[in-house]
Amino acid sequence: MPPLDRQIRSRDIQAEIVDQKQLENREEQKAEEEKRRREAEQKRQREAEEKRQAEQNRLAEEKRAAEEKRKAEEAKVAEQKRKVEEARAAEERRKVEEKRIAEEKRIVEEKRKAEEARVAEEKRKAEEARKRQEAEQRRLAEEEQRRKEEELKARLQAEENQRRLKSLRDEYILAIREKIQRHWLKPPGSEKMPVCEVKVQQGPGGIILGVSIGSCGGTAIYRDSIEKAVRRADPLPPPKDPAIFERNLTLLFNPNE
Repeated sequence: MPPLDRQIRSRDIQAEIVDQKQLENREEQKAEEEKRRREAEQKRQREAEEKRQAEQNRLAEEKRAAEEKRKAEEAKVAEQKRKVEEARAAEERRKVEEKRIAEEKRIVEEKRKAEEARVAEEKRKAEEARKRQEAEQRRLAEEEQRRKEEELKARLQAEENQRRLKSLRDEYILAIREKIQRHWLKPPGSEKMPVCEVKVQQGPGGIILGVSIGSCGGTAIYRDSIEKAVRRADPLPPPKDPAIFERNLTLLFNPNE
């Protein structure tokens, strides 16, 4: 092979070698680039994964924080609700207690008023009883006073009547004695003429129904003169008051009057 051909051939080989080397270099470069690309992609994917994981972690954290916040809020709301419920229950208990105290106070007040009313009623009844008793005592005293006054009046009236009747009777007896005395005829020869008791039975209008001589110490003639005088006095004078009329009279005949 001529030298030129060898040279050309050598150049061609060298060129092929260079090309091959360049090809290899390109392949290596391409592989390197592919490796870098893959690494970059892996890195990107890793970063993306890390970013995604970080985002997930962030979201999870936010979710956890939100959940904790929600729970805290729910706990706060529950605590507030509990406090409100406790406050409401306490308010209800307070109201119930106030109502109980008010009811007890009302009952005590009613009992006090009832007791005051009872005491007042008893006092009123006692006062009424006292007034009735005083009125009854006054009435009894007034009745007693009237009774005494009426008794006194009646006694005085009776005494006055008795005095009047006695006076009328004395007048009545005196009138009878005087009439008998006027009709008496002194018996002759009579020496002893004592006072004699004369019993006369008379009817309405002074009609003489019977005459008898009671205690008398004189003679029979003297006693007979008295009896005759009584019979001559028929009818006897009537009394001024019929109340003093006596069917049976006992008179004393005194011849010296």
